[in-house]
Amino acid sequence: MTAPAPPEPPLPPERPAPTEPPEPSEPRRAGLRPGDRRVVQALALAALLPALLSIQWLDETHIVQRNLEPREKATTVPHGGTGELAGAQWRIEGRQTRAPYVSTQAPGGGSADVTELRLTLAVLPRDAEAAKAVGSYGITYRLSDGDGHEWSAVGLRTGSATGLTSDAKPRPGAVTRITVTGTVPRSKAGSLRLEVRPPRAQRPTGPLPLLRFAP
Repeated sequence: MTAPAPPEPPLPPERPAPTEPPEPSEPRRAGLRPGDRRVVQALALAALLPALLSIQWLDETHIVQRNLEPREKATTVPHGGTGELAGAQWRIEGRQTRAPYVSTQAPGGGSADVTELRLTLAVLPRDAEAAKAVGSYGITYRLSDGDGHEWSAVGLRTGSATGLTSDAKPRPGAVTRITVTGTVPRSKAGSLRLEVRPPRAQRPTGPLPLLRFAP
């Protein structure tokens, strides 16, 4: 008879599997919500838009002024003096007004007392090119009062002392007379300045030259 087998030792208790510590959660960032952020961006854009439009408008205005209104280089000719323009010498020989008349087309519906101002210019071209420029229709004449008001004027070559003619062509070394006529307020006729600008073909790329005759 065999002896009974010794009892098996008891199994050790199962240990729970080690658990990993939970990852720390990222701290919540303080800031605006997406909807609030869009509102702030829209307000900022609305505040900047007028400034951007203003800058663009100013820039375009400067471009237009540079293209349409070139800078001017005026030479002031004193009373009785002589100025040079487009290769010729210019001088005012006479200044007179015609009998005033009452205009029915005055601003504001009233009547304006105006008169016709006539200025006689003596022009001496130096050479053939200057004579051609003086005889061209590109020369412009204006009458101004120095306060920003201007009146257009027309220049016609004088063929004789008794009348006006358009076929008195200027010649180099010979004096040509031009009568400039404009309708202006009677009260300003004695104080207006005559401005003479050369034809476009004679204008340089820089500032626009002009003669400004003192009254």
